[in-house]
Amino acid sequence: MKIGLFDSGIGGVSVLKKLTYLNGAHYIYIADTERAPYGIKTPETLETFVFQFIDFFERKNVEEIFAACNTTDSIILERGIKFDIKYHSIVRAGVNASKSKNVGVIGTNITIKNETYKKQLELLGKNVQQKAAQLFVSLVEEGIFYGRMVEAIANFYLNSFRKTNIDELILGCTHFPFLKGIISRVLPRVKIIDPAEELSKEIPVNKTKKPFVEFYVTGDVKEFEKKLKRINFRVPHVIHKLETRKLKVITVEKVNNIDWNVRSG
Repeated sequence: MKIGLFDSGIGGVSVLKKLTYLNGAHYIYIADTERAPYGIKTPETLETFVFQFIDFFERKNVEEIFAACNTTDSIILERGIKFDIKYHSIVRAGVNASKSKNVGVIGTNITIKNETYKKQLELLGKNVQQKAAQLFVSLVEEGIFYGRMVEAIANFYLNSFRKTNIDELILGCTHFPFLKGIISRVLPRVKIIDPAEELSKEIPVNKTKKPFVEFYVTGDVKEFEKKLKRINFRVPHVIHKLETRKLKVITVEKVNNIDWNVRSG
């Protein structure tokens, strides 16, 4: 079984770790570090990236895709993008994991602007407070998980939640679980939800084989390898260089004319 994941960088590895623990599949992970960060890109640009990756996965015979990026997942859901590889949404998983009435959401600028979490949670009758926390992405990509600077930024983003009555906080970006410790310290009475934990329930448990990961990195391969060591990623893997110029050229106009069949996860 081949499973695909993609993200702007190291964040999606928080999803990958949970999947590899449960299923010894062959994983193909695209780390688009050359074009990161995604949170400040336009929806139109991100949509072209998504279709480039879907095309790449199809050529690699990927059977299922697990969302490893909330930002692109919010674009997929908001724009009703459909394709014929089975797709598992991390946003929907995060919504399903929420059990309380009063919920907070933090994410990238795009995820929060799209209000994807907010709209889906409100359909369930929940009260939702949300806030963009874009700098968290940069901290994780730089491997800065602790220290006074991290504490200051965490307080800056999260202090507003102290004035609300939220019971849960959804980490609406796959980079954010790497900062879960300090987030919990700032909001000690709030349950912290990592959507990847709920998402991992959608993969069948199969430990008969050991997992193997092929990373395809659009930016600096050696730098990405350092990041994997920094987060103690020990699953057997190989890292390839992926040239963005060799990805299928897909413009916004072409995207609008693509007709994909949906097989939702």
